[in-house]
Amino acid sequence: MSGPGMSLDMRVSQRLEQRQVLSLQTIQSLNILQMSTADLNELVRDELLENPTLEVGNDTPEELTRVEQEERIHEEIREETTQEAKTEVGETYEEVYEFLQRNTDIDEYVPRGTKVAQDGEPDAKQEAFNQVAAPGEQLADHLLEQLRMREIDELDWPLLEAIIYSLDNRGYLEYPLPDIVKSFDGRYTLEEAEWALALVQSLEPKGVGARDLAECLLLQIGQDDPDYPLLQKLLSNHWEDVLKNRLPKIAKEMSLSLDEVKLLIDLLGTLNPHPGALYSEVATQVVVPDVIVEEDENNELRVRLTRENVPRLAISPSYLKMLQGRKGDKETLNFVKGKLNAARQLMDAIDQRQSTLERVAKAIVARQQEFMNEGVTGLKPMKMQDIADELGIHHSTVWRAVYGKYMQTPQGVVAMNKLFTGGLPKDDGETSREAVKEKVKEIIGNENKKKPLSDMAVAKKLDEAGIKASRRVVTKYREELGIPDSRVRREH
Repeated sequence: MSGPGMSLDMRVSQRLEQRQVLSLQTIQSLNILQMSTADLNELVRDELLENPTLEVGNDTPEELTRVEQEERIHEEIREETTQEAKTEVGETYEEVYEFLQRNTDIDEYVPRGTKVAQDGEPDAKQEAFNQVAAPGEQLADHLLEQLRMREIDELDWPLLEAIIYSLDNRGYLEYPLPDIVKSFDGRYTLEEAEWALALVQSLEPKGVGARDLAECLLLQIGQDDPDYPLLQKLLSNHWEDVLKNRLPKIAKEMSLSLDEVKLLIDLLGTLNPHPGALYSEVATQVVVPDVIVEEDENNELRVRLTRENVPRLAISPSYLKMLQGRKGDKETLNFVKGKLNAARQLMDAIDQRQSTLERVAKAIVARQQEFMNEGVTGLKPMKMQDIADELGIHHSTVWRAVYGKYMQTPQGVVAMNKLFTGGLPKDDGETSREAVKEKVKEIIGNENKKKPLSDMAVAKKLDEAGIKASRRVVTKYREELGIPDSRVRREH
């Protein structure tokens, strides 16, 4: 009861708020867009084994007629399956958390596929069966070879070697830096050790030299990745929350939706948690081009996808007839409807992936005609935002479309992301960094070996060629090319 001096003021208000919610199908489409052709082909093989309603189709007239029938039947049941397809996102992220639980622990990391005995130690029999021979030495040789291509003071070599030989078979730093410094009896400071570790972490494969899983993943994320700031914040400030599945807490503190947090975690699942294992057993990696660029009879460039590497999927007619005739018990029909819906979403995602990749590839080739005809010297400055603006899509879509993809060109097979490069001023406009690197390589290749050119002298020759580059830029590009400085290049 309210007194005479009290008033009860109750108000009901509405607020219109527009928020982007990522559906399961959108997340699946993003993941498939980011896959290489080889990875997509592997996914398709797995899905063919997992989903009985899927089968490999062909392009015969009979098959095309069946596809039209399939579309009609699917439309009839789409409304029934729509609600079932709207499963909460949280229920579909079991694989992500399973990945984290398999491959991570707050105190210890056990590589996937390693049997663990009941006392927590790797199973000796399994280890012997794996026959992993001297993985650390193989990784160390690979890292030391890269360092030999750089200009390093010989006084720093003992510290660098100590760090490299302190990496375990995952590529992680096994001992704390202060302990490594202490072993040199005051010869090096902790700051020098931090510098040496950062140098090791800049080598390939990305992720080596990390002190924990979060740092390993962060080292693998390129700063040109549009999601880098969010992923950096997630790994740096909320990694323990990720491991303990405190997603609402992360979402609140990062001002993101729950779906957006889950997508970030999904992206982390695409990274390699143990990069050093790549060198435990040396294997030949076969690069499968995703896009082919070739000249036609009119000497014009044509772009096509390597569609033959991705089987065209179709729906099994027997399951379509089962649903059309409602043959079977309710549980069986619900199972088939769920599988059919999953099959259709997969097929739609693959079609969208192929369409986006083809559009992006054609836009790239149109801008890089000179590269296709002349090679690196013809490479033009091009940003992912340029392609995004031209196609009316987000720059992150362009990034995912070219991520891990290869293009077979008249100049050979190239990584598609390498065709994006910044530029330097030139008398007649702008030239790409890769073209400048090629020019630096050419200038040094033609120098007098008894009187090699300094970086300043190379910068002057670039200026004579109309390219404005400072000595520091020349030094940076020379080191990236693995060319030693003039003192080392001099022939006596």
